[in-house]
Amino acid sequence: MAGTQDALRAAAGRVSALVTTVTNPATAVPNLTWTVAETAAHLVISLRHYTGLVTGEVDIRDYLGLAPEHATPGERGGIANAQLLQEFTERDLGRLADMLVSAADGFIAVGGRRPPDEPIVTSNGLPMTVPIMTSAMLGEQLIHGLDIARAVGAAWPISRADALRVIAGVMAMVPDYVDRQQAAGLHAAYELRFRGGPRYRMTIDDGTAVVGPATGQAGCWISAEPVAYLLVGYGRCGQWSSILRGKIVAGGRKPWLGLKFGRLLTSA
Repeated sequence: MAGTQDALRAAAGRVSALVTTVTNPATAVPNLTWTVAETAAHLVISLRHYTGLVTGEVDIRDYLGLAPEHATPGERGGIANAQLLQEFTERDLGRLADMLVSAADGFIAVGGRRPPDEPIVTSNGLPMTVPIMTSAMLGEQLIHGLDIARAVGAAWPISRADALRVIAGVMAMVPDYVDRQQAAGLHAAYELRFRGGPRYRMTIDDGTAVVGPATGQAGCWISAEPVAYLLVGYGRCGQWSSILRGKIVAGGRKPWLGLKFGRLLTSA
């Protein structure tokens, strides 16, 4: 987990530095309903919220009750994020930049208080271990850092190593994000091959999914460049543009299953 913690600290520092270059806090962020200031505030409060979950200072029941009973994890998370952003009113970019670095350090500092395999219920309703939470927080910094960079026309490279760190956490949560309606009646096995990284097997069985190490023969394999997969998964890049550029390729005995893969998961 140390490598992911270091990556989280570095990513928060990059976002902090980027935020300090923005002159207008009300600058709209493409494809989001937030401004740059609101996006930065979201990153700060998300880290603080997860810190409170780890220490036990946050009562998750205060947020789980905000969503309808049958809400998806993504819907629950979105409702909780809106509430957190309403509660946290700081919008000064300079102060937010400073807060972001300290919030990342604070989350990392408390990580050792819990056993690495202990589940902690989070605002999306799912139990997550501290390592998975750390991967999720790294993903937040990288993706929303990209959002802010796009808003102001700045470069925002994401390394393959960082993408793989986020993907490790994502794969642990994939079964909980399966769209049960889309996956109903489907019995299929996918092998996900991340270039320069690990391989996973995802088995779909009539609306449910199991993810583990790649074993046996799968009906469809998907070979993906990790950064492209991350951006497609988070809705920051179109699936077809990545396919046309060879960033994501499907094959196997049933390659057509690759086109269905993206529809099997609800949004995060």
